[in-house]
Amino acid sequence: MKPLRAGLIGAGRIAWQYDGGGWDGQSACVTLASCFHRHPQTQLVSVFDPVAGARLAFQNGYNGPGPVAVHETLTDFFAEDLDIVAIASPSQYHAAHIAACLDAQVPRLWIEKPVTLDLATYNDLRARIGQMSNPPRTCVNFLRRSLPQLAFMQQHLAQSPNRPAEIELTLRYSRGLAVNGVHMLDLLGAVTGATSIPPLDFIRALDPENPQFGLSLCGYPVTVTGQSLGYHLIEFDITDSRGRLSLNRGGQTLTWEAAEPNPDYPGFFRLGTPNPVAGLEPGERAMQEATFRMLCTLVDDSAPPISSLETAWFSQALLEAVNMALTANR
Repeated sequence: MKPLRAGLIGAGRIAWQYDGGGWDGQSACVTLASCFHRHPQTQLVSVFDPVAGARLAFQNGYNGPGPVAVHETLTDFFAEDLDIVAIASPSQYHAAHIAACLDAQVPRLWIEKPVTLDLATYNDLRARIGQMSNPPRTCVNFLRRSLPQLAFMQQHLAQSPNRPAEIELTLRYSRGLAVNGVHMLDLLGAVTGATSIPPLDFIRALDPENPQFGLSLCGYPVTVTGQSLGYHLIEFDITDSRGRLSLNRGGQTLTWEAAEPNPDYPGFFRLGTPNPVAGLEPGERAMQEATFRMLCTLVDDSAPPISSLETAWFSQALLEAVNMALTANR
């Protein structure tokens, strides 16, 4: 069976630069290009970037298998007869590049997050794909959807003995809501199964790129705190009468603090020592494999991708609600 001919739109860091785009047979695949190298059914054959410096950097630095044609125009890029395209351009260009892939009838699209920067454009793309007689298979690169930690959190929340209003969901992020925090928004939708976005209860924006806000989602009180930090922060706590379940270190660690009697104060309780949740694949390894697993779900036609254009709706809609609230408060 011939490998799928793969193309990259955008020759930046997540496309290939973080790890040179090649796979050594042992290390984690951090970039889209190295995932294409690793997967036995894909072969990177074409790259498009309108920036001359980006094209030159790829030609001089890419260490994956070749040859790979590097193009200045989308016309030449699509002439490579591509079976799968990864869209890793800056977010403001995603919509135009997705539309170009639809025009070229590319069968599989691997889209970096967020899909678009506004909900109307996202909805237009979904509507267009919905009207196609042969729509593409899509995967949005919300890689934490592949974590076993996520499935455990979903089950833990569903089994809570408390009413939703008595359960608190607390989320923290840094380095921009639309850049890094959007991963956390997608996790929130996945854990709660929410299919609608209620009005926000409050919003604070000392830093407009990292706003703080709250809402009641599926009956759960949710507080989201953005911080201006020099490091990446993605954390998610579920707190109820049983104790606190915490996803931290960007998704690498899931810990449990059980409510227990306080020996120093009879009749009172406290949270016990945090312990890693047993029986799960180690979070660090799961994160290292997450990007490659996203590609695997896109290539495998036997099951729907775990992160598709449809499942990305929640993060898009909540991002839009936050942006509208920020605009109204100016």
